[in-house]
Amino acid sequence: MTNISKCYGTGENRVSALKRLNFSVRRGEFAAIVGHSGSGKSTLMNLLGCLDFPTEGEYLLAGTAVSGLSDRQLSHIRNQQIGFIFQSFYLLPCLSALENVELPLLYRGLSRASRRAIAAQALESVGLAHRANHRPGQLSGGQQQRVAIARAIAGAPPVLLADEPTGNLDSASGLQIMDILTGLWRQGHTLILITHDQDVARAAPRIIRIQDGQIAEDICTHTTSKEDFS
Repeated sequence: MTNISKCYGTGENRVSALKRLNFSVRRGEFAAIVGHSGSGKSTLMNLLGCLDFPTEGEYLLAGTAVSGLSDRQLSHIRNQQIGFIFQSFYLLPCLSALENVELPLLYRGLSRASRRAIAAQALESVGLAHRANHRPGQLSGGQQQRVAIARAIAGAPPVLLADEPTGNLDSASGLQIMDILTGLWRQGHTLILITHDQDVARAAPRIIRIQDGQIAEDICTHTTSKEDFS
């Protein structure tokens, strides 16, 4: 990201959510973006996830300038390049765990048998193969988040974007989710974690602290790769 700014409103009502941010995340890196409510971290997450455009500046994702892309191209990038994990899970209550994990694969034109096999493997990787036919309402919060992680990784995206993934969970479930996410990073995924929780952020080897729309601190204990993607 180069000189990234994001503003909302016009005239006297204009608010600067982000102010000329400059940073990059390397392929294979695990970075935590931390900040209090209103700091700009959620706006930054939307930009990183190609869910919104910056008002100014340039964002490159795997070498591609995101701002010039059409909605269809952005949708394709989100489906192929980014796995999203949210605080609220966003599982469809009428579908089983397996069917929820299958959803992103529908847009890839895969056969039903292929989708099922990939989704089943993803559920197995998070320890929920035995709950594949259960609906979200039959699962605990921690199990629902594990289904959401399985959905995020089913399409093998290089980037995982986790927004407050432990926010709705008890401490034990939160630790389990962080163990799974850390394991996925060690397997080669780029992991970007958005959180207000300093204890959760400490799992990352790099912490970027956002305050008043600017980077207040960027601490990196070691590098994990040579390739920038943003």
